[in-house]
Amino acid sequence: MKQITFIRHAKVDMDSSQPICAKELCFWEEAYNSAPIVTDVRPGDTLIESLKGADYVVSSRLRRAIDSLELLEVEIDEKSQLFNEAAIPLLNGRFLKLKPTYWLILFRLLSLTGVGRWASTLRENEMDAQKAARRLSELSAKHDHIVLMGHGVMNWLIRKELKRNGWRSEGREVHGNWGSTVLSLE
Repeated sequence: MKQITFIRHAKVDMDSSQPICAKELCFWEEAYNSAPIVTDVRPGDTLIESLKGADYVVSSRLRRAIDSLELLEVEIDEKSQLFNEAAIPLLNGRFLKLKPTYWLILFRLLSLTGVGRWASTLRENEMDAQKAARRLSELSAKHDHIVLMGHGVMNWLIRKELKRNGWRSEGREVHGNWGSTVLSLE
């Protein structure tokens, strides 16, 4: 049986409590992508055992994913931007200020519905997820247990694509920081 364990990175050590306008979200995203992770919160033993028992470990190229694996002293076999977080559609508006988390939720919802200008972002993210799923399928031909340290939305899109190709979820899906989901193929 083949397995792919999807893990969401550790929490990023960055204050996101200050409301910003939509136009400022791109600057916030840059800061988020280069911020360190919180190192005093670690995953449970089961997840650490799964990581250490992997045949092949893949990571996105974003700092928070790489730092998460380094924190647990796990060697990365492959880093690829195929597994980077899904793109966020941006607006130029200055009329409303929200906390970055609320902007992300709003933009992700609009993206996933494929409405208006967000439709192209959804298509691009889905195409990226298809490429990432193909890469993981290629790797699964050589390795029985792959671990992917990635990001919430992109992990979800990749899993969705793999499920279309016969992979099945084992157990419940956990989406928070250090959350994991296992897919298997017989």
